Amino acid sequence: MGVAFLFSEYSFFELECKVLAIINDDSYFEVMQDDIYEEIMIVGLIVSMIFIVFSKEKDEDEYIAQIRMYSLVWSILIGSALLLLATVFVYGLYYMTVAFLNMFLILFLFVIKFNIELYKFRRTGRDQ
Repeated sequence: MGVAFLFSEYSFFELECKVLAIINDDSYFEVMQDDIYEEIMIVGLIVSMIFIVFSKEKDEDEYIAQIRMYSLVWSILIGSALLLLATVFVYGLYYMTVAFLNMFLILFLFVIKFNIELYKFRRTGRDQ
């Protein structure tokens, strides 16, 4: 739903309600009417990714913890490098889109890298 919303004007549903905006354009602490569809998607995606990232493996040991740490460092470095490249080469509204996607990119990169490294480790048979 998030990808469909990001790249189109289509909304699966509208959920208009009053929300507290701490900062909104020129005003502070304002109660305003807003469609909270985007906020629900973002919160849902972040919470679900955090559950995936921090869930323990069935046979969690020191080496898997080391793989987890290595994957986290790798994902932060790659995500930061991509954001630096975007800062230099992407401008305007496209940069804001890249910066927005970078919030989720580090978590996605971690999950991908961790599962690849875990697959390689288990394929060698050293985990027994």
